[in-house]
Amino acid sequence: MVNSAGWEFWKLDSVGGGLAWLGLTRPEAKVAVDRRKVWTLIPARRLFVANWFVTEDHHRDGDKPGVWVHENIDIEDARELALEVPDVSEVDMKRLRHPERCLTLDQLDNYSVSKILGSRVAAALGSRR
Repeated sequence: MVNSAGWEFWKLDSVGGGLAWLGLTRPEAKVAVDRRKVWTLIPARRLFVANWFVTEDHHRDGDKPGVWVHENIDIEDARELALEVPDVSEVDMKRLRHPERCLTLDQLDNYSVSKILGSRVAAALGSRR
């Protein structure tokens, strides 16, 4: 489900169960790497950050087991889910800042929650601290 701004939203549950990430993709982006990239929500920073290891999992071969179950959702579901996404661990934050395979450092861009999901969600995440 691509919304009018060109974003697709993804609920990522751990294979064992439980919400792990809220992700977004831009399948109609002009640049090829941006069509493959998955950005994930960092609730404490109110940002969606390019996430190389979720990107790899999202585009894995169908024969290989994934770390997460990727469920396509609409923007309204994404707005609700954003408030339930767990904080990102220190280990995952370090991994995000050191891309290893499918992205380079200059491809680690981000988008504010207010730009993607609106100011109400951004304010709610800010008061979550």
